[in-house]
Amino acid sequence: MKLRPIAFAAWIALVGVPVVGWAALDATETVWDGGDPPTGVYFQWYEPSFYTGFAPRTQDPGRLTIVLGRGNQVRVTIVLADAEIDSYLEDLDARHRIYQELVDAKILQLSTNKEYEKFVQSLEEQGVRTALAMRGETRATSWRERNVQAMEALNPGRVFRVHRSEDLLAKDWHANLAAADLSSATARLDVANSIFPGRVHLTALSSTLEAALSAAAERAKAGTSDSPEFRSAVRMFLEAATAGRYRVRDGFVDGVEFTALYPAGTADATTTYKGEKLPDFGVTGVWPLIRREQGRGIVGMVDYLSTNPGYGFIPLLAYQHASGIAYNSFHNAGVRCALGSTDFLPKSWRTAVSERDGKPMQNLWIVGRGPTSHGCTRLPSGHMTELRHVAPAESAQLTEVRTFRNLPQCYDVFDLRGDGAAQVMGVQYYLAYKSKEHTPVRSSVSNRREPFYRWLYGANIELAAVGAAKLKSVPVCRFVGRKASESATLANVPLFEATYTPEAIQFYRLKPTSFEGAPGFEFNRELRKVGAGHKTNRKALFLP
Repeated sequence: MKLRPIAFAAWIALVGVPVVGWAALDATETVWDGGDPPTGVYFQWYEPSFYTGFAPRTQDPGRLTIVLGRGNQVRVTIVLADAEIDSYLEDLDARHRIYQELVDAKILQLSTNKEYEKFVQSLEEQGVRTALAMRGETRATSWRERNVQAMEALNPGRVFRVHRSEDLLAKDWHANLAAADLSSATARLDVANSIFPGRVHLTALSSTLEAALSAAAERAKAGTSDSPEFRSAVRMFLEAATAGRYRVRDGFVDGVEFTALYPAGTADATTTYKGEKLPDFGVTGVWPLIRREQGRGIVGMVDYLSTNPGYGFIPLLAYQHASGIAYNSFHNAGVRCALGSTDFLPKSWRTAVSERDGKPMQNLWIVGRGPTSHGCTRLPSGHMTELRHVAPAESAQLTEVRTFRNLPQCYDVFDLRGDGAAQVMGVQYYLAYKSKEHTPVRSSVSNRREPFYRWLYGANIELAAVGAAKLKSVPVCRFVGRKASESATLANVPLFEATYTPEAIQFYRLKPTSFEGAPGFEFNRELRKVGAGHKTNRKALFLP
């Protein structure tokens, strides 16, 4: 299904779908089926961990997009620069070398699970060190392709090669410009973002972009979409609007993107939209990440580590100061499901043993997808670890990362390959539960796909096999300045259901010092920064 930019009638079908049959957040089935192993992370007790996944990273905050949408999932998209692609294998190897050096020096001791061994095995299967040894003999284009192929193999279903024809780009934008009434600032912003929907994230127009937009509109009205003058305006505006991250080369916009979709827990509250109860998101609009200036741990940085063990010694990324030491943040699952006392867990989920020493596990980290938190955005513990990994290493750059939080009724509609086939973003994760304080007390709905989706989407979903389901009525938002507002309603949009990515973290014990003290926290934070684009602080890692 091909959809055009949000602001224009050619893309929009306004509909009014009555809520019948069932309503969102109403469940008649609540028992969890234990037929499949649970998603999540088993552990004994709270210990620090490090990332053992394969997601790429960026040090450029403008290349990272974070979006919360209806359905309670967070989309993280990175448009990768050539230099970031070229250093992908180098980044993996740098992490491997430091991890192994720390193990060999007995600075850290691996515990609980064997994700590190799986990480090393995957690097060997991809021939990372062999490829790096031969880099000097490899042509630049071949080296870039080698990195992309490894990235695709190690991140199945999450790496997308964007290949958008200049002809289609110009044709669509020409139609939008020719039809647009540019007398209002909102209309001008809409048409500016429509040059490459979902990939241009302007929330205001500078005087330079205003002038460029006016010039493009004049050329659109004066000629056809294939006129040299208009094509020149398209290229110039796209490059300026995206700070050069997207540009036309040889008739196409080409790029490599990484997109991850994480289930999310939001505020334990509901809101009403057209008579239907929906999960509330706490705050909406554009929220940059912020430094944590107050707290019980070390403060002054964005990637704050809480002294509260419930956060698993995994960084929190704050976006709103609530009051006192309280911040609304992206953080890990936040609560543990104790295997001996969480009654709604299936019996088969309670008998896991440690891969490392064979001892019975005591706890399970799973996030509740839906209303669950005081006001934060909870992600699975391994996915929160990954979010910290993909983002810039230093706080100065992290504060330039913007997060886009839709109104609760607005879906995240995105075109994964940049080819015009837009879909509602979703993820195959079917766990939701309620907590009392920090203790999970009951399941919210069955963990089978069909009853879960009826609970999550209400009567708005047209159920079918994975890859064939649709959302009937799809409100979408625009972002102007810091504010989110509903801009249009689309009809019958396919639901993209990302495969749930296993959570790749390795637990460890720190030998030179307590992992809960200041040096231990600095070790934790520095270990997460290791890789391309960051000069490792070996002193913080207790290395010579």
